[in-house]
Amino acid sequence: MVQVFIKLTEVPLEWHLIELQGALESFEQDIAGLHIGDLHFDEKGNPFLIVGHHVLTGKLVSLDKPFAVLKKNEPQLSNVKTDAINHENTENSQVIYKVEALIKEKIIFRNRPRPIIMKSLSAKT
Repeated sequence: MVQVFIKLTEVPLEWHLIELQGALESFEQDIAGLHIGDLHFDEKGNPFLIVGHHVLTGKLVSLDKPFAVLKKNEPQLSNVKTDAINHENTENSQVIYKVEALIKEKIIFRNRPRPIIMKSLSAKT
């Protein structure tokens, strides 16, 4: 196992992992980077996710071991053309990992989504 030591220069953001049961389907070929819904928290701190005309209720769970989201930054080689990089220079270059965020909790949505039904105004009369 390789150990990587990371020096934190600033406090990283805290992200949450979202766990859904089942699959998300879309008319688009790839949903990466698309807006799929709105995440909200009620007055008690319970999360709920609105996806289209459905709502999912979930719960917040602490992870046993936190995750770190790392971004790999390789140094830019100056004064060297990209097609002329030799193997010795790439071996000696230092790779720097920056901590983008920490994940200490996850939001679990286990129940089936419920449809959102709007109450009609005529029902009040």
